[in-house]
Amino acid sequence: MRFPNQRLAQLFTLLRNETLPQDELAQRLSVSTRTVRADITALNTLLAQYDAQFILNRGSGYQLKIDNPTSFRALEETAPKAQHVPRTARIASRFCWCVS
Repeated sequence: MRFPNQRLAQLFTLLRNETLPQDELAQRLSVSTRTVRADITALNTLLAQYDAQFILNRGSGYQLKIDNPTSFRALEETAPKAQHVPRTARIASRFCWCVS
């Protein structure tokens, strides 16, 4: 899938396999939480044709909800593959980088 801008592609990649709160997303993307919400709305418009959407779960954050796995597979076949790095590993690597 082609995204209108790089930030939407980054947001999709971040939330593809992980649930993240909007303040963490804002920090990672260096934008405001309002921008994150606007970008989620834009992504949901794009994802509607694949029967998927990002939903906000209070207390945990945004999560990908797939209503039709067959339809969503078409998107996954065209989307760039990103290696998943567990959240705790990223936090640990940042901590090690700061301490060094």
